[in-house]
Amino acid sequence: EKNEKINPIEIDAKLINLIKNDILEKAFKIKEHILNCKAASASAIKAVSFTNFDELFSNTWIEKDTIYDYSYFKKCANEEINSLFLELKDSFLNYYKLRTSYSLNKIFKLYINFKEFKKSFNIEKNYFEFNDISNLVFELLNNKINKDFLYFRLDSNYNHILIDEFQDTSILQYKILKPLIDEVIAGDSEKFKTFFYVGDPKQSIYRFRGGKRELFDFVLSENSNIKLENLNTNYRSSKNIIDFVNNTFLSLPNYDYLAQKSIRKDGFVEVIEDSSLQSEDKFSAILNKINELLDNGINANDIAILCYTNSDVLGLFYYIKEKLPNLKIRTDMSSKLINQQNVKALINAIKYIYFKENIYKENFNALVGKNINSEFLIDINLNELSVEKVLYFFASYFDIIDENIIKLIEQSGIYFNIVDFIYEIDKLDISIENSENSGLQILTIFKSKGLEFHTTILIDRIKRKNHDKSSLLFDYENINLNNIYYKVSGYENFDLEYKKALEKEKNLNLDDEKNVLYVALTRAKNNLIVFKKEKSSVFDILDITPFKFGNLILSEVVQTKSINKKITYEPLNLGKQDIKSSKDNNGVNLDILKSKYFGLATHYTLEMMSNFDEKALNHGLNLSKTKYFNYLDEFDFVSIKKIIQNLIKNDKFQNLIKDAQIVQEQALVYNEEIKVIDLLLYKDDRFIIVDYKTTTEFLSSHKTQIEYYKKAVCEIFNTKSVDGYLVYLKEHSVEFLEA
Repeated sequence: EKNEKINPIEIDAKLINLIKNDILEKAFKIKEHILNCKAASASAIKAVSFTNFDELFSNTWIEKDTIYDYSYFKKCANEEINSLFLELKDSFLNYYKLRTSYSLNKIFKLYINFKEFKKSFNIEKNYFEFNDISNLVFELLNNKINKDFLYFRLDSNYNHILIDEFQDTSILQYKILKPLIDEVIAGDSEKFKTFFYVGDPKQSIYRFRGGKRELFDFVLSENSNIKLENLNTNYRSSKNIIDFVNNTFLSLPNYDYLAQKSIRKDGFVEVIEDSSLQSEDKFSAILNKINELLDNGINANDIAILCYTNSDVLGLFYYIKEKLPNLKIRTDMSSKLINQQNVKALINAIKYIYFKENIYKENFNALVGKNINSEFLIDINLNELSVEKVLYFFASYFDIIDENIIKLIEQSGIYFNIVDFIYEIDKLDISIENSENSGLQILTIFKSKGLEFHTTILIDRIKRKNHDKSSLLFDYENINLNNIYYKVSGYENFDLEYKKALEKEKNLNLDDEKNVLYVALTRAKNNLIVFKKEKSSVFDILDITPFKFGNLILSEVVQTKSINKKITYEPLNLGKQDIKSSKDNNGVNLDILKSKYFGLATHYTLEMMSNFDEKALNHGLNLSKTKYFNYLDEFDFVSIKKIIQNLIKNDKFQNLIKDAQIVQEQALVYNEEIKVIDLLLYKDDRFIIVDYKTTTEFLSSHKTQIEYYKKAVCEIFNTKSVDGYLVYLKEHSVEFLEA
């Protein structure tokens, strides 16, 4: 992930024992002094009751800065014994450095062996993982090729660099791009070059996989000719949601937050303190809220529930599925075969028989609804049967065969034996045929990044976050690695640099938590509902309390709640032969739907054209086919090409665009509304607005729309020199209507 150069240094383990003996020698002298001190209290004598290194190691007085700082030793302390104590502290520091260096170098050797093995493994399997690409590029540039020549070649081809989501860039990725960026920033008198990077450090939530939000400010501070522009308008969320987020994050100490403005009105925010989240029936209040939203006119398609972990997603998915069987639910987790309930249970049962570890038995029992400690004894030799037969035997024995189990059995032919299956099954990346592409959505906060939802329900972390069990601590200064520490409890009391690195990591972890919450709270467009635990809540760092503000914004298209609906039979009207019905089974007018997508595809083709010529048309049309091939057939795209050809060959249109500055799909904000102009031209000190229409008939609403655009441009630019045209695109002609 980091791909830093590692050089192991051989350390003799005997040195650690030597330094431990030196520590004990000094400590016993201090012990002797305290025991011989007539003023020593019982507590002081107890503090020096150690007989070996481990007992000494557990004493808190060794962590003090001076011997005077330990209250029980004050009466016996003098400069001579304090000097010995400081020597003891130095010996402890050397012990920690030696011990951690020894452990680090063992890990480094393992890392180098692993790296070499992984390289040969990739060659043998003939594939790379995602991280391998960056790592190999970095190694090629640093060891294998003339990188100056390569960057020279690249620089001659690319004049503009744009990096999006910069807060998620890793140091490795930045180091690869840095020479190109430096070249662009340095400037070129002959070429116009630009470097543009955009991102939001508050949305940096991928530090665990290498994202480095500090890069954002570092690149800015290193280059004085980069200009910073803050984007302070939120175009997603309603005003009440933005006000809530602003008030919450502006009050946080040591958190860089710029207040956001909203262009949308109203909105609904509710924070609920839910005691049931820490009970056995933890999702009951959430279920009640879902029913309430559905009853009040919120479409199930418009509701998204955000959870902290994948296990929370699955737990909630199965809970709601059981309680509301007719409600459509979609989740990324539920589409993976190995995450299906019966499949997961089957895998755990086989692992229990193989490993004899209770965790697998408890997992199995929980998944099939049995008492968690229920025993099951199966007399089977896993090595005598094929993987397919083992799976079928277990599934039949526990009566859990369903379509997902059958699919697992079909896929199991890739495993050579049951051992292969047990160790490799968690990597199986096969999805079930998920028919749900609509309905209530459940996903993790990490999966929700970049998305938006009409109504968002955010759930507290159900279980406490696991403590960081990583052995290594990476200490960076900007993009340079200062040090790699091996974590040992108590080391911070003897090494100031290690203590600073620990504190820095602690603050980064806290910022990570705040960023995750910021991302989660800013996914909602209209309604935000937060379920907060009474105790040990992740929301405690935000200091939010239960409240309700604003009115619920209903869905534009309301679906009736169809739970336990009585089914009545009505014979289908099949029509007459050779007469095609223009409606689908749900009563949707297919002609209207097709016209809609025909118009969208035409506009998209025009938007993707860099020029108004045949070459640009073919390019735009190919992109449009990629986007709309599910909705239109080949004949529709032939028609789109024909009507745009009519436009670009039209004399009046060519006169309009000749010598004009051209901007396609120009967005503007006017009277707190966002509008998009299809084509905006500027020439001879005049603005020309062009609005394309693919309908065959003229509607008064078209004229109202173009007049609105004219008024907006007049006021924004303080000018009356604005023309507007409605351009009706037809298969055999182009008609202009001036507003």
